[in-house]
Amino acid sequence: TNSSTQLLVVGGIILVLAVGGFTWYYFSKKKKESTPSLDDDILDANVFSTPPFRPISNSNTSSTSTSSSSSSSIYIKKGSRHPDVKILQRYLKYYKQPLGRSGPKRDGVDGIFGKLTAKGAQKKLGKTSFTRSDIQSMKNTLKLLGQ
Repeated sequence: TNSSTQLLVVGGIILVLAVGGFTWYYFSKKKKESTPSLDDDILDANVFSTPPFRPISNSNTSSTSTSSSSSSSIYIKKGSRHPDVKILQRYLKYYKQPLGRSGPKRDGVDGIFGKLTAKGAQKKLGKTSFTRSDIQSMKNTLKLLGQ
């Protein structure tokens, strides 16, 4: 009876671990599916009518309209943690900007807008905050490049 009791305990532990593993897997998949992304958004008609990477402050417009429109339309900036930051990072990687060794492929594409992403964005694009339109333009460009 002692060995059958031990076998029952070991079987119970294995069962609990299996159920816990499946539960963790299910909820991690569900969390990834519910994360918002630009993939779900409808393309904005302005994406193709405006330059994709214009500076936040534009000398052709008055300072009052620039400050009010840029602060309300900023979508991603330094410190952001969002799946769409990966689009910016993939764009910067295409142009050989160093982003470190984080992320699943150890190429710096991790969805976190840190100091290396900000440095690469400033160097390549001349700014460190981006609108939805900017990110959508980068996404379209990457699709055209096959990335």
